[in-house]
Amino acid sequence: MTTKGYYTTKKHYLSIKLLIAVIIIFIVAGISSSSLAAAVQTEVKKTDLVLVTDYTRDFNIDIKYATCDNFVGKAMYPSPTCVLTKGTLDKLIKANNLIKKQGYYIKIWDAYRPLSVQKIMWEATPNKNYVANPYRSGSKHNRGAAVDVTLVDKSGKEVKMPTGFDNFTEKASPNYKGMTAEQRKNLNILSKAMTASGFRTISTEWWHFEDTEYANYKTQDLSLSKFDKTNHILTHKTISNLKFLNNSNTSQLIVVTSVVDNTSNVIINTYEKNINGWVNVHNNITGYIGMEGFTNNKKEGDKKTPVGAYGIGTCFSKTSNIATGLEFYKYDSKDVWVDDPKSLYYNTHQREPVNGRWNSAENFSKMKNGVYDVFFNLEYNSQKISYKGSAIFFHIINPNMQIKYTNGCVAADRKNVLSIVKWLDKKKSPMILLGPLSGIAKY
Repeated sequence: MTTKGYYTTKKHYLSIKLLIAVIIIFIVAGISSSSLAAAVQTEVKKTDLVLVTDYTRDFNIDIKYATCDNFVGKAMYPSPTCVLTKGTLDKLIKANNLIKKQGYYIKIWDAYRPLSVQKIMWEATPNKNYVANPYRSGSKHNRGAAVDVTLVDKSGKEVKMPTGFDNFTEKASPNYKGMTAEQRKNLNILSKAMTASGFRTISTEWWHFEDTEYANYKTQDLSLSKFDKTNHILTHKTISNLKFLNNSNTSQLIVVTSVVDNTSNVIINTYEKNINGWVNVHNNITGYIGMEGFTNNKKEGDKKTPVGAYGIGTCFSKTSNIATGLEFYKYDSKDVWVDDPKSLYYNTHQREPVNGRWNSAENFSKMKNGVYDVFFNLEYNSQKISYKGSAIFFHIINPNMQIKYTNGCVAADRKNVLSIVKWLDKKKSPMILLGPLSGIAKY
């Protein structure tokens, strides 16, 4: 009896273990199936737009339309974000591997281009032979199925090619007979690798290559900002190590940064110091600076924004109901900003005209589209050095501009300007830091 009972209990115990094991197997199988299903759902397709740097760092990337270095002379992309369809990127990686064997690398000047930007280009170019009509079939760039590329050597220096980028002359043709032997040799290296990898050339631009399977990809108008992974937010440690804050009472800081120095598109973040250190207050606001970007050598009228750290001065407005902790001045039609370097009042605002010229563009009340409805000045060029520029303000961007930029000031949309103005407090000695992200920590 005892022996029988023992084996009965043991069988029962083994049955329970077997049942538990089966349940675990089914659970694991279910999880695996779910994970596999999720993986299948998130699997990247050839037709998907992808960020190039997520797949390779082998390309030299210099996106021209994210800078003012192009035929329009203005930045049309929000950032130098390089995007292609996965199928086209695979072909470009193949071409780059062929080229690397010969001691060179591909530099990408342009890749996916939103259709809305194509429309801006169409309106801006005097020669429609070089820009595809966005109201018809558009450009293969709008599909993420075309690239503008050149070659660089191992040091990153561009090799000699028939022309530079965006050259709208006969010299830009890959069939141009006037190119030198060196130019022809370099172009042949590029062209052979690209065509062997699934691209085709066009007759007008030697740098432009189209995926032969472009018809498989659809025209899109997604903003490149959706793919941008650049982190513009500074840590407490980074801010604490900024030299200009040493022995400073500053506890409010505006930081305006860009990825490259020759763009008008910036990101604005604000920070405040409390018992826990520097904390981010306004997060990643879209902003705009001078049409030609940042400069370390500001000159009057150069349409550039000065790099550096500056105090924040007075808040100006046409109305008196502005909420702000800054010094406040309600202006009217008699108020102007003196930007004549010969004047004793250079780089200041004055109630009545004084000897010297006046820049009517800086007569606040004459500005349209609400640009100067509310703004504050940066204490730039406080030494009043002639021809180093003046009237650097933080103001509202003109909402009617197709490509947004300033003449050297910093700007954002009305809502964000009002929010920042309300937050600023003169008792906290606020400052602003301007410059490309790569060099911001040295100040």
